[in-house]
Formats: sequence, structure tokens, C-alpha cells
Amino acid sequence: MSAIRSIRLLALATLFCAPAAHAGDLKGDPERGKELFNTNACVTCHGVTKGDTSKVGPTLMGVLGRQAGTTKSLLGPSDGLKKYGVIWTPQTLDEFLADPNAKVPGTAMIGVLADPQQRADVIAYLSTLKE
Repeated sequence: MSAIRSIRLLALATLFCAPAAHAGDLKGDPERGKELFNTNACVTCHGVTKGDTSKVGPTLMGVLGRQAGTTKSLLGPSDGLKKYGVIWTPQTLDEFLADPNAKVPGTAMIGVLADPQQRADVIAYLSTLKE
């Protein structure tokens, strides 16, 4: 095997073995997160006030520390989220927001935040929404 081919294979192996970036690895900016929340259509489906059941998705007031699938909304909670049942932490939110339907099949959540920094920012904003 040529030296160049060996280097290419090593580089490719390194790329695939490198850990994926997670929002937990990044410092989130709550102000930027609020802006993203309001411009990425999150606000279309989710309220941010206590007890708001007037939206398609649940209110995100106090979401950190809450069990998934326990908050009422116009559509749910979905059976998928009820079964998922994790406690929402920055890590579980990061995993979910990266690809909701892959993480929880059957969820009504259609939004995806593929960018780890955007997820970190939105999660930082959500952490300010305390009951």
C-alpha cells in the first residue's frame, strides 16, 4: 500500500471515529437562543408561559427537569414521547432536537436543529424559562 493511500485511510478512519459535536460541548447564548426560538418557528408550536395548552406542542416553561410526554397541548403528548419518558436535561434535549423523529419515532415534533451551536443556544434559552 502506498504511503499516500495509507495517510488517506488513516484520515478517513479518524473522521469516522471522531465524536460528533453535541450542544453539551458548547457554551450556549440564551439571547441568541431566544432569537432562534422565535425565528425558527419553535414559537409557532410551543408557548413559553406556565400552563399554556393553546399551542400544538407543549409549553416549554420549566421544560428542564420535566418528564417527557407529561405536558398537555392541542396534539398531545404523543404516544412516542410518553414511551420515551426521559427527564429533559440539556443532554436529552440536545439529542432530541438534533433529530426528533429518529430519537422518538411517532413524535409530532417536526423541527430539527442540526447545528450543535444553535441547539446549545436554544437549550440555554430554555434553561431560563423557570416556573
